[in-house]
Amino acid sequence: MEDLCPLIFSMVPKRISNKRTVHEAITDMRWIHDIHGVASIEVILEFIKVCDIILDITLQPGVADVHLWRLSSSGQYSASSAYEAQFQGSVQFSPWERIWKTWAPGKCRFFLGLVAHNRCWTADHLAR
Repeated sequence: MEDLCPLIFSMVPKRISNKRTVHEAITDMRWIHDIHGVASIEVILEFIKVCDIILDITLQPGVADVHLWRLSSSGQYSASSAYEAQFQGSVQFSPWERIWKTWAPGKCRFFLGLVAHNRCWTADHLAR
């Protein structure tokens, strides 16, 4: 909630925001009574945005909250799924296995690695 509306969140005393559950706050719009202080135009705009979002939420009483990790198919957090998420949208370098798993000497493999990444400083590259 703090990321969505930081101005409103700053106007709610910590003693209230730390002990209320989402269900308690949304029921009968009690969260509105928790806001203290003078509201600026920016706060009012955040308030309207939050109201639009909250009106579409329906909570079921007696049902416990469930934490879902969106980056794995099971919904459970794992270090491997977080690690894979870091590389989403990145470009894969496919010939690495052919270069580094070959029987060639290390300096040849290193040279091929530089060539594959366009880091080989040949005479024409140095001339530019």
